[in-house]
Amino acid sequence: LALAAAGCSSEPAGPRLVLAINAGVEGDALKKAAGDYQRAAGTRMDVVELPYGNLFEKIMLDLDSRTGAYDVVMMDDPWFPRLTSGEKLTPLEPLYRKAGLDGPDADFITTSLDLCREPYPSGPLYALPYVGNSQFFFYRRDLLEKHGLEAPKTWTAVREAARRIAGAEKGIYGYVMRAAPGNPAVADFMPVLWAFGAELIGDDGRPALDTPEAAEALRFMIELGQWTSPAYVSFNADEVAAHLLQGTSAMSINWPSWISAMDDPTKSRVVGKIAFAPMPGERRAGRASTGNWLVGIPAGSKNVDAAFTFLRWATDPPQMRVAAERGCPPTRSSVFQDPELVRRFRAFPVQHESLRTARPRPRTPHWNEIENVFGVYVSKANAGSMKVEEALARAQAEIVEIQRRAR
Repeated sequence: LALAAAGCSSEPAGPRLVLAINAGVEGDALKKAAGDYQRAAGTRMDVVELPYGNLFEKIMLDLDSRTGAYDVVMMDDPWFPRLTSGEKLTPLEPLYRKAGLDGPDADFITTSLDLCREPYPSGPLYALPYVGNSQFFFYRRDLLEKHGLEAPKTWTAVREAARRIAGAEKGIYGYVMRAAPGNPAVADFMPVLWAFGAELIGDDGRPALDTPEAAEALRFMIELGQWTSPAYVSFNADEVAAHLLQGTSAMSINWPSWISAMDDPTKSRVVGKIAFAPMPGERRAGRASTGNWLVGIPAGSKNVDAAFTFLRWATDPPQMRVAAERGCPPTRSSVFQDPELVRRFRAFPVQHESLRTARPRPRTPHWNEIENVFGVYVSKANAGSMKVEEALARAQAEIVEIQRRAR
């Protein structure tokens, strides 16, 4: 792997830190922050950018072997329970005490900081939250107003709005969603599942898909599919965003990374027409899935103190404000509420509310396997190749087997 040195061409005289980050929009702000820090602190910052799947593999390899290849690692929050198992990451609370501090300050959004603890949400702290991703609801304000509709607060209202708009507007789907097997289907289904009062994993740690609430939620998702593109069973986030950008869909859920494109006339045919709202509810209040990115220090790092100094610097309010200006969703309330940033980023109030009330996907070291199995059967049910009850029963049985093998 090539190490891309961030910042100045001259060699800094201070220590050297190696960062492993996601190659994409989620890692861009941290890469630029590393360059800023190199210039400000005289610490050489070597940034290793890796695609999403490779990043997980490389981090796991380094943590398991304790080679110390990386001093700072960037982690998607569903990975966290697995990455913390076996004391693979450095606990941060002793480092805070060593620095004369009690711990992270109260400006961090609680739902984001909780993701950095294992066991969730009150165990030892092994990371700090850097990217405050959570889903929320995108909708065409102009179309809803045209048909006398308000931003939907329930999934039933979403279905009704989708039906009316699709029936009246030529070439426009009322709703667009993704149901490709695996992560795409799960990402779009989890907020519906929760809103209908169901859970994927119950409080006892066992799968909980054999309930009337889970069946009702999946039937609802399939019914909502009547008002979206017939190809939605192969859709991922890019296809969902494309329908919004081209003006061929009225509503969807998606992630903050797509916000800027909606108002970019070189990419969007609906500039100024997309509005944002918190996740709709149903039997329960609507709650989005978190997709935070966390930064931590491998236990094998030879530069723990220097790495911790960088973590604190990068997540302090002034630097997080700079990161927000670069397009990184913050994890601090003060940055979300900054008046100048609110004027510049019109979705900030909704993003802040969504993140404050969001919840993580089930916290288990086996999430990757569980998500893949669950997503396959959710996709099959949406494609019509399997009935709802059979899909949920098979998912339940296979998740039980995953847990049995793990034990």
